[in-house]
Amino acid sequence: MSCRAVGYLSVVVLLFSGNLLVGKSTSASLPPMTLALGRMLVVFVTVLALFGPAAWRQRQVLWRERRALAIMAIHGMALFSALLYSALRSSEATNVAVLESLTPAATALAMALGFRERLGRVRWFGIGLSAVGAAWVVSDGALLDTLGRLQAGDALVAGAIVAWVIYSLAARQWLSRVPFYAALVPMTGMAALFLLPLSVLENLWFDMCWRLDGSALLAMLYLGLGPSLVALICYNRALLLVGPSHTATSLNLLPVVTMLLGYLLLGAPITREQVIAAAIVIAGVSLVTLNPRLGRR
Repeated sequence: MSCRAVGYLSVVVLLFSGNLLVGKSTSASLPPMTLALGRMLVVFVTVLALFGPAAWRQRQVLWRERRALAIMAIHGMALFSALLYSALRSSEATNVAVLESLTPAATALAMALGFRERLGRVRWFGIGLSAVGAAWVVSDGALLDTLGRLQAGDALVAGAIVAWVIYSLAARQWLSRVPFYAALVPMTGMAALFLLPLSVLENLWFDMCWRLDGSALLAMLYLGLGPSLVALICYNRALLLVGPSHTATSLNLLPVVTMLLGYLLLGAPITREQVIAAAIVIAGVSLVTLNPRLGRR
C-alpha cells in the first residue's frame, strides 16, 4: 500500500473514531435524525461555498450521473450516520464498536459476490483475525458476554454497515465518472433533503424535547467538517487507490483508536487484554493491506 493511501486512511480512522465518541455524547441530548441532518447541513454549506462554482460548471455531467450520486448520497452520507446515531442512543457503545468492526468483512464478502474480487486465503484470514481482535478489544476479553447483551439498537448498526457497503460498491463503480469535489455539492444536498423529512417525523412522532445549545452546535460543526467532509474525502481518495476491501479493512482499527482516544481524553483505563487484542487487530490488518502477493495465493 502506498504512503499516500496509508496517510488518507490514518486520517479517516482518527476522524471516524472521533465521530463515535462525539456522536455518543451528543446523541443523548439530540434526536439522531436531527443530529445527522444538522451535520449534513454543515457539510452542504461548506462544500457549496468551496466547490459550488465547479459544480455549476460540471452540471451536465452531474445531472447525467444523478442516480449514481443519489445512491451514494443516501447510503454513505445520510443512512449510515442516521442509523449509527440511532444505535448509539439505544445500544451500548461496546456493542456498536464490535458490530461496526464487521464492516471490512461485509465489504469483502460483497466484493467477492458482486464483483468476483479474489482476496485469497491469507487476506480472508487477516479480515477474520482483525475482526476477532477488534471485537475482543472493545469487550475487554469478555466477548461472549458482550454478544449476549446485544440489544435492538445493535440491529441499527447492522443497517449502517449495509448502507456503507452499498456506498462503497457504488463508489467503486461510479465515483470515477464524476468530478469528485464538484459532486460533493449535489451529494450532500441530496443527503440533507433525504434526512429532512425523517427529522421532522422523528420530532413529531417521538415528541422529543431538545435545545440547540453551544455544545450541540460545536458537535455538529465537528461532525460535519471532520467525519463528514475531511474523512469522506480521504476515504474516497483511498478507495480509488486501493479499492473497497482494503479501504474498509482499515476500519478494523476503529475500536483500538477509539479506546486510545477515550484514554487520552476521558481517562478511561487500558487493560492488558486490550493491548493484546490491539496487536491482533494490527496483525490482521497488515495481512490484508501490506502483503498483496500472499493474498493472491
